[in-house]
Parts: sequence; structure tokens; C-alpha cells
Amino acid sequence: MSVVKNFKHTDKIIIQITDTHLMDRAETEFVNMNPEQSFHAVIDDLLAEYPHIDAIVHTGDLAQVAKPETYARYVKYMQNLGIPFFQIPGNHDKAEIFPFHVPQPVPAVLDFDEWCIILLNSAVKGKVDGWIQPEQLQHLELLLQQHENKHVILACHHHPFDMKSQWIDQHKLKNTPALTDLLAKFTHIKAVICGHVHQDSLHIWNNIHFLSTPSTCVQFKPLSQDFALDEVAPGYRCLHLKSDGEFASQIHRLTNFEQKINKEISGY
Repeated sequence: MSVVKNFKHTDKIIIQITDTHLMDRAETEFVNMNPEQSFHAVIDDLLAEYPHIDAIVHTGDLAQVAKPETYARYVKYMQNLGIPFFQIPGNHDKAEIFPFHVPQPVPAVLDFDEWCIILLNSAVKGKVDGWIQPEQLQHLELLLQQHENKHVILACHHHPFDMKSQWIDQHKLKNTPALTDLLAKFTHIKAVICGHVHQDSLHIWNNIHFLSTPSTCVQFKPLSQDFALDEVAPGYRCLHLKSDGEFASQIHRLTNFEQKINKEISGY
């Protein structure tokens, strides 16, 4: 049964998944857990929780081993769900073989009646930290002008604001001021969703909710100066978008999911 209350037929249910870190073979483990297994468990859970889903948005690090077969297996699996799905790359992905929804550098715009979601690429080849290229920001400004009659959510991989974990904050979005200077020109942006940090968080800036979401794979320990894995379960985020511009957000985590992660590793 869906946990959404007072649901209307005009409302939209958007599911955010992130940081699946899929291997090139489904049976291969990553830090002593199987990312394919946990990813499928998350999908099973969200299908059980939400009988109607308008779209699934993956906010990057789709692959840990970025090979054509990894992406092809993901796309085939998602297509079989019969739900519209979209993805943006993370620092572990390879842009040259990534299944973009539209060609770069123009961001993809997902239309949901009174709402739209704009997909940004913050991944930089050969780097862990993020950067949104000036050309992409120029396109974003035009898109925000063109969609001023809609409520807007932006999606990117890297976190724009500090998580207060030194090791991951050095790998955040490195041109956040350029993004926020642009966003400050508009009043119809409701939220920015991201991945990368393998944990949930909320940062409010200029009435915009900046939301990070748990990984479908391993989790990072919050407020940790050095790299550390957490013992909490994989999860996902549900965004319940209402036609009047209000929205609700809820994190779900798997229950009764056994994991034996290797907490002794010093990085990923």
C-alpha cells in the first residue's frame, strides 16, 4: 500500500534512486556486498510501496565498472518495469557510453504537467568532484525562462553544499556559486536533488530544498572527517508533487536486508 496520503490523480510520484555502483557482471561483489542484489531489492520495495509511479530518476554513479554491458543490463532491467526512467552520470560513469536521455550539453527536461525536472550533468572526466560547464548553465537559464509557468526540480550528481564530512566535501560541486547565482534569478525552483554522498540530507537555500538521497548500495557515515561506511540499509527517495507547487519528500530504507559490508576499506 502506498504511504502517500491525500493522493489526487493530478499529483505526481517521482522516485529518486542513486549510486547503484553496478558491476559489469551481476554476480560480482563490491565492498563485500552485491550491488545488483541491493538495487533489485530497492526496486522491489518501491514497487510495493507505490502502485503508481510517474518516473524513476537515477542521479548518477550508475556503474562502478563502467562498461557497455553494465549499462545495457541496467537499461534492459529498467525497461521491463514499464515505468519511465531517466539517469544522469556520476564520477564513476563514462560519458562516452552513458545512456543519456538527450545529447549533451543541453539538459534533458522531463515534463509532468505543472512540474518539470531538469537533468544536469555535473560529472567531469577523470575527476571525483563535480563541475557544471558554463555552456550547460547557459542552456539551463534559457530552460528556466521557458518553463517559468511550471514548478521546477533540478537533478545533478554532486552535492552543492557541504555535508560537514571533510573527505566527501572536497569532492562536491566545485562551482556552486555559479549555479546559485543563476538560481537566485528565479522563484519557481522548488528543489535540487543529488546523489554522490550515499546518505540523506536537507539543506534549504533561498527557499529551495537541496536534497541528497541514500545509495541503493553501501552508505557513507554522516559527519565523518575520514572515509567511513555506515551500517544503515540501502534506500531511495519518493517525491510527491502536488499540482499547486507543494511537494512532500520521504526516504525509504530496506528492512530485513542482510549486508556484510567491508568497513575496513579506505575508499571506494
